[in-house]
Amino acid sequence: MRDRNAGSAQLNPTDLFLFGLIIALVAFGLNILLASSSFMAREQFSDPYFFLKKQAVAAFLGFLGLLAMTQIDPDRYRNLVWPLYAITLLMLLLVFVPGIGRRAGGANRWIAVAGLSVQPSDFAKVALVLAIARIYSQAKQVDFKLSLMTLLIIAAPAFLIAIEQDLGTAIHLVLVASTLLFFTRYPLTMQFAALVSVVAVVAYVIVKTPFRLGRIKAFLDPWESRYDAGFQLVASMKAFLAGGLSGRGLGEELVRHHLQERHTDFILAIVAEDLGAIGVILLLGAYFTITIYGLVLASRLRDDFMRLMATGFLLCLILQVIINSAVTMGLLPTKGINLPLVSNGGTSLLVYLIMCGMMLSALRREQI
Repeated sequence: MRDRNAGSAQLNPTDLFLFGLIIALVAFGLNILLASSSFMAREQFSDPYFFLKKQAVAAFLGFLGLLAMTQIDPDRYRNLVWPLYAITLLMLLLVFVPGIGRRAGGANRWIAVAGLSVQPSDFAKVALVLAIARIYSQAKQVDFKLSLMTLLIIAAPAFLIAIEQDLGTAIHLVLVASTLLFFTRYPLTMQFAALVSVVAVVAYVIVKTPFRLGRIKAFLDPWESRYDAGFQLVASMKAFLAGGLSGRGLGEELVRHHLQERHTDFILAIVAEDLGAIGVILLLGAYFTITIYGLVLASRLRDDFMRLMATGFLLCLILQVIINSAVTMGLLPTKGINLPLVSNGGTSLLVYLIMCGMMLSALRREQI
């Protein structure tokens, strides 16, 4: 048994193992980002290192955030839960305010201030996990009123993200919350009813939105629509085929140039092309190692808030990896969700590194 406050000033072996894997993923991401974006950055910005530079700054700030979170007593997070949740909802609303919100690619997903763009939906993941952890670490019993309040707390950010035309992130958020509730006393009947409702709503939105319906059709038969809605998926499949078992080497192949989102949502296809199936397996293996090892440690935590917080952050990571990988491999319809810690995206990288720091801080607590 470890002392409750031990290790606040230094990393123990558990921290070092997880910390090393996390930093290795970020370092790998910077390398594969350069390989996937240098040609495009040279054409668009006359600087092959344009995307790499921005991502490196986010990685540096995220690394500082990770270290800072590991030095903060996680008990302090309890008092920040509801202010953070309220601020997150406000940020999600600000994306619709002219002059503050920035629209790109047909979606309102960003807040632009002083030349910097922030995606509030990334912060919603942190806020929602903390809110569920706070509620169910205090609840002695779960009645209908608490169950309904939980659904509303999940639905509020998910709805705002969905109307930003970011259905993929909204689904990811609901999946994380729903899976985390399995680790609480939340009644299974309510979970099943909520799941049925969510599936019905998503199905209705897809049917009523032509471009989303087109993605479903492209998913079912990508080669039939390879010059239209299935273009990205077909290009991704070609990249996987080009890489074979061991890949062609970083930056060697040209199949990548058919992928419009090769440095963000489809970066795993670049990994497959450059490093082959072996590279993809090793990369996904690192994610699953972090998750499984972290969940085992989290299950031993005496403090329910710490246990749920660490579990929620790990679920955020692995569910996003699964969704992104499935999309890239043609196992799910195309949706705008990146590969955490690896894909281009400053806000995503910063938030995930902060979450990792909070997780490490929680896992350092006393275990059974």
